[in-house]
Amino acid sequence: MIKGGRLNMLFSKIADFYEKIEATTKRLEMIDLLVNLFSETPRDIIDKVVYLTTGRLYPLFVPVELGVSEKLAMRSIAMVAGVSPKEIEGALKETGDLGLVAEAFMKKKRQASLFHKPLTVETVYETLDKIARESGEGSVEAKLKHLSKLLLDGTPKEDKYIIRIVIGTLRLGIADYTILDAL
Repeated sequence: MIKGGRLNMLFSKIADFYEKIEATTKRLEMIDLLVNLFSETPRDIIDKVVYLTTGRLYPLFVPVELGVSEKLAMRSIAMVAGVSPKEIEGALKETGDLGLVAEAFMKKKRQASLFHKPLTVETVYETLDKIARESGEGSVEAKLKHLSKLLLDGTPKEDKYIIRIVIGTLRLGIADYTILDAL
């Protein structure tokens, strides 16, 4: 996929790899999957893919956090899925994983995006960057708007990983050294 003269990658491809990585506990298998993911990633976005895979947007020395609470993520899921926040909260108590809750509710969401475009890595990364940089008055509502737009455009599987990234619980079981080995 080419965007503005540059190669880009669909976020669904990353979500597929994350699902495979999450399904294994074997470190060597994880490394192989990461090697495949990174080799299929265009060079100009490899940094974004690596950071997203670590559940961050920036290196550790950059003191910028996403600043999305679990409550805000739940509000966003409820808004996009067309259900009450209480339903989301109840499902979270059952599963303990807001990403799985998002995936389940998005499979039966009632609201559809009129101008749905497949999510790309750059779109997801840039939107998460906007969310992280929002501050001051009205920032919570702005973060809610940005996150909801991502969830609206994403597939249920993509939404699972987007939610996990924003609340800091990616759950891939990957240490930084595993990523270094894969690179």
